Amino acid sequence: MRKIVLFSIIVTVLSSCGARRIYTSASYGSLKSYTEKPINNGEKETATYISGSFSNPRHPQDNEDPDKATAGSFSVYRATTDKRLNYYYGLGAGFGTYQFKSDLTDSDNSTRYIDKNDALNFYNINLKTGINFTKTWERFEYSIVGLEFIYVNEFGPYIDKLNSLPEISEVYVFDKKSIFAFNLNTEITFRINQNNNIGYGIFFGSVLFLDRQETENKSASYNGFILKYNYKDFTISFIKENSAGLIHSTQFGLTYKLFSKSKVIEEEAPEN
Repeated sequence: MRKIVLFSIIVTVLSSCGARRIYTSASYGSLKSYTEKPINNGEKETATYISGSFSNPRHPQDNEDPDKATAGSFSVYRATTDKRLNYYYGLGAGFGTYQFKSDLTDSDNSTRYIDKNDALNFYNINLKTGINFTKTWERFEYSIVGLEFIYVNEFGPYIDKLNSLPEISEVYVFDKKSIFAFNLNTEITFRINQNNNIGYGIFFGSVLFLDRQETENKSASYNGFILKYNYKDFTISFIKENSAGLIHSTQFGLTYKLFSKSKVIEEEAPEN
């Protein structure tokens, strides 16, 4: 059975077990995408958004240049902001290319499985949903705590190549096609004026439903920060994500609000 080492113990494996290579699904390292939401202006507003992003995950290998991936994604989602919370759900698709920066042979170098600079495409479909509890002031909106769930299903030549690799000494493969993850997040938005606002957020989470025996009770964690600028119906976002094993990515995104509907939030009448 292929050796499976989970992301969060990659560093330990590299240092203590002399691993030559560790491969993960290409989607890991860039799980988080920015989700714009209506700002509370005294109305319950539901909006539909379309977004696109570009990211460049880097997957380090021991004593070698890191493997590189370039990826793009598109998503459509619906977000609702109420008096003290907002919630959202949506779906998307991604595609990209994973480039191996070093070759891979068996332990005695008699058989070559991967050539240096080989580049293979990968694709995914993804779902996300979340809820945030918020506090609003005249100039600020603070998402005190948010909970988000993410599902990613990856397919294509890259993940097929990982599935085809035999067991090789000092080579560890995590070829999980389906990833189900969560993250906790917080964000603060500053309203410059009616048409402009900026925001900053942080997040941390982990991949769920893992075989704890095979992974030595470790989790596949990830974390990062978000910057965003909103002008009317357009939002530009920047995400820096760090994952276990020194995997990291930078993501640039653009979101557009397609349409929205709102109604006045009725204040509760005080008791006599």
